[in-house]
Amino acid sequence: MKKISALILTLALSAALLAGCGASASSVASSEAASEVVSEAVSEESTSTAEAADSAAAIQFTFTVIGANGESTELTLDATDGEKLSDALAEAGVISAEEAAAGFVTVVNGEEANYDADGSWWCLTDAAGEMTAVGVADIELHDGDSYAFTYTK
Repeated sequence: MKKISALILTLALSAALLAGCGASASSVASSEAASEVVSEAVSEESTSTAEAADSAAAIQFTFTVIGANGESTELTLDATDGEKLSDALAEAGVISAEEAAAGFVTVVNGEEANYDADGSWWCLTDAAGEMTAVGVADIELHDGDSYAFTYTK
């Protein structure tokens, strides 16, 4: 993008200098044609970038919440490939946007775990039931993934 901007600026300055120095009609026409080609290239690049963003792969993943009473709620959620788990959970209303941004979760589906009060916390596990090595804000989602929060005390 910077290269294209620099090229446009260079062509514009060249056209202005040539026009100001009594350039012939053919050289001014050449500059105008070059400017048009650059404009078309910028337009095509913008379109390609927008199409790439629009075509980000939509995925589904499974998320299970096991509350303090042992009841299990399984959700099938939509996301974008590579989206952070914390963001997808916040969008679905499973956790708050503030906790998603902080990456430290104390409230899931409205149920609070308070380690300071009673030693409870939310354990994040993967599809194999193993505790994840990273937090909810560090996990990138892919189609078919499965994670769970389990109230732990």
